[in-house]
Amino acid sequence: MRTIKITVPGSKSLTNRALILASLADGISVIKSASKSDDSLVLIKALKKLGVVMTEEDHNLKVVGNNGKFKLFNGQIFVGNAGTATRFLTSLVALVPGRVTIVKSKRMKVRPIKELTDALKKIKTGKVSVKGDISSQFVSSLLMIAPVLEKGLVIKIIGQLVSRSYIDMTIDLLNKFGVKVINRQYEEFIIKKNQKLKPVVYEVEGDASGASYFWAIAAITGGKIRVKDINPLSSQGDIKFVDILQKMGCLVNKNVKESWIEIQGPKLLKAVEVNMSLMPDTAQTLAVTAAFAKGKTKIIGLSTLKIKETDRLQALKNELKKMKIKSKITDSSITIVGGSPQK
Repeated sequence: MRTIKITVPGSKSLTNRALILASLADGISVIKSASKSDDSLVLIKALKKLGVVMTEEDHNLKVVGNNGKFKLFNGQIFVGNAGTATRFLTSLVALVPGRVTIVKSKRMKVRPIKELTDALKKIKTGKVSVKGDISSQFVSSLLMIAPVLEKGLVIKIIGQLVSRSYIDMTIDLLNKFGVKVINRQYEEFIIKKNQKLKPVVYEVEGDASGASYFWAIAAITGGKIRVKDINPLSSQGDIKFVDILQKMGCLVNKNVKESWIEIQGPKLLKAVEVNMSLMPDTAQTLAVTAAFAKGKTKIIGLSTLKIKETDRLQALKNELKKMKIKSKITDSSITIVGGSPQK
């Protein structure tokens, strides 16, 4: 069987975290293979407007960090529908002297942000509390500015923390920039004072969320697709998507040394029951894959999907219906009855 080999663009999630940390580092960082997604471009433009010096050289981003010391800025920062950029910038502008207005799209205005803004009012005390069941981006946003705060930061999580893999990703990036994070069972995070973000040369891994589409194609068609520049040991939560495909009958081959993951689809896909709370962004990919599987697939742990740029659960149900595939949704799950999708 012929193996199709592809390379996906750099991870948006890793790129946006690296951009924030590089901007706050004490020196010049170089970000290689950065994502050119809309979210990343919005964030780059916003950081430049806030005075961060950033240039592109040989397809690499050179970022001159300011150690958290911004010049006076009074004005608007447009973020549109960019969710990650909105949450990350909300914390970052708390460091900027002046009055900064973040201009959002109509949808972004109804997406939750109050938990984060309430926490930011208390960052000077060195201790904040955040509900964990709304968005992990609130915690990531606070963690990334913590190293430049005078007292460091202790973040107490109220309730259960959703999408923990994205917190792991943030902590992994902070470690790469030289900052130690104490993680107390995802109930409390501590970044002690007097830690500086060190400038780095960082190469962004391929985007695991984007790679999931190609792995799903292999699963559905019975073909063999290898995605390169993907670290099987990545901190990206969506890397675990291939493990679900394996449960559905796919053959999975991982190569850590050469950084690739290969999927070969089976003759017959099997339905699964799976909790995707650690990788909600690939739930839609799995739902469409499940439409071609034999049996009833149930995906739980999807409470955050209703508050994305659209209600992703309702959107999934609507699109599956167009394919003549039956599905049922709740506030945190979707059940798909596999069969023979039609145009």
